[in-house]
Parts: sequence; C-alpha cells; structure tokens
Amino acid sequence: MKALKNILTAKHGFMAEGPAWAVPAETVAVKNEAAAGLHLKNVALFLAAPFIGLAYLITFPLVGMGMIAWMVGKKLLANKTARPILLAVAAPFVSIAFVTVGPVVGLGAMAYVGGRALLNP
Repeated sequence: MKALKNILTAKHGFMAEGPAWAVPAETVAVKNEAAAGLHLKNVALFLAAPFIGLAYLITFPLVGMGMIAWMVGKKLLANKTARPILLAVAAPFVSIAFVTVGPVVGLGAMAYVGGRALLNP
C-alpha cells in the first residue's frame, strides 16, 4: 500500500488520507479551470455541429462530381483522339478562370512586395 501511495503521490499529486483518496486543493482548482474551458469548448462544438453537418451535406455531392470529372478528364486526356477536342472545350473555362483569379493574385503580390518594402527599408 505504501508503494502505491508513493507512486500516486509522485506521479499524480494524490495524497492518501486513511482509506479514502483525497486530491490537494491546488490540483482541484487547476482541474476546475481546465474543466470550465473544456465545457465551453464542448458547448461551442455542440452548437456548431448542425452547421458543420450542413457544410458536409452540401460539399459531398460537389466533391463527388469533381472526382468523376477528374477521372473522366484523365481518361479522355490519355486518348489521343479525344485530347484535342477536350482541350478545345476546356480552353474558354481556363481563360475565364485566369481572367477572374489573375487580378486578385496580382493585387496580393503587389501588396506583399509593397509591405516588404515598407517594413524593410
């Protein structure tokens, strides 16, 4: 029993008082603060769970269609006859994507370079 008491005291901070085990007051205060933070986190997750589920519900069909399109595109690009047709069909969509994303990337690059110039004279 003495060995068990020594192990629990050394490892976990428990103190033996007769037949019952008692926890020091400092340990109780720390555990109560940690439990309060954990409780708040659990409540927040409980309230956010329906929205997380809705996000999964909405994105799964889009991810599935994207995977199907990716696999079909890979097979079509491997076919020598269908490759030029696929590239001709995809060209307008690729150009629209570049025209849409290009200015945003350019503004981000200018802000990054300008910020570096301001911070490192």
